[in-house]
Amino acid sequence: MDHLGKHTAPNEKRTVRYLTVGLIALLLAGGAYFGVTRISSHLKNSKETIAVKESQTSSKEKHTASKPAQITPQSREKQKTAPQSAKRTSTSKKTADPKKKTRTAAQIKKQLISPAKELTESAGKVYYGVYYFNDKQEFSSKNSEPTIAADIIELFIMEYALAQKDGKDQIIQEKRLSEWLTPMIQQNDRDATNVLIDHYGMDNLNTYFKEQGYLDTRIEHRIVDINVRIIDRNNYTSLNDCLKLLKKIYTDREKDPQKFMLELLTGQTIRTKIPQKIPTDVPVANISGEQQNVENDGGLVLTKDNPFAIVVLTQDVSDIVKIRSAIADFSLAATK
Repeated sequence: MDHLGKHTAPNEKRTVRYLTVGLIALLLAGGAYFGVTRISSHLKNSKETIAVKESQTSSKEKHTASKPAQITPQSREKQKTAPQSAKRTSTSKKTADPKKKTRTAAQIKKQLISPAKELTESAGKVYYGVYYFNDKQEFSSKNSEPTIAADIIELFIMEYALAQKDGKDQIIQEKRLSEWLTPMIQQNDRDATNVLIDHYGMDNLNTYFKEQGYLDTRIEHRIVDINVRIIDRNNYTSLNDCLKLLKKIYTDREKDPQKFMLELLTGQTIRTKIPQKIPTDVPVANISGEQQNVENDGGLVLTKDNPFAIVVLTQDVSDIVKIRSAIADFSLAATK
């Protein structure tokens, strides 16, 4: 028994050693497994993190592509500068054409003062005026008052007649109104004028003139031959009244009856004054008037860049040729 007891002791020690070695191996294997697991987990997390970042980056790029560029103070300033620069370019193009540039009253006066002086040297009394529709400027003698109308009175009769019921289609002595107005306006046909004066009546005509604000315009007798000297009564108008009616015709020229009035005036055959020296390609719509010692003309000069109304009324004319030439020179100067 003693011998057996002595023999088992080394085995127990060996067993303890094996257990110890096994435990150490187990611990080492566990540590190794734990380390490998951690590394593998870390790698997996890193890949996921990279994938998420790539996904976020891609999403940001898509969002940036679809989102409008952010407006910064610098970009906003550029946006303001661009149209202003374009506007300046456009403006410079507009002002490059001197014909379209608005003129001042002083510039117009400088242009017309010399030919206007020639007018006043050609007759005892002269009333003149020019109104530019684009410039909104007027140059005149500033002495408007009632003066002998001569055939200029036909301009006012025309407006009254066309303001009546049926307009140019009215029937007067078996003719349409337009058949009376055409020779009256375009040829100074006094017979046609007297037919209309008799048909409408002087009182009705004069009442209408006052209602329209033509305070100096009135008819006191029928139209007579140019060589008949009238002493007791006359037909009257004024510079302001004529300019007022011409402005009305121009302003409403796209609609009747003003459109028809402009057509009649444009067909004027008497071209001895306002239209005489104006280039033939410039339309002139005028009404001329002559009476003993009286030379009148008024109308619209329809230049492309700056159309204008013009009126010249004279009395005590001693030289017909000289005053007509002066009116022509004044009209031509107004077109420049």
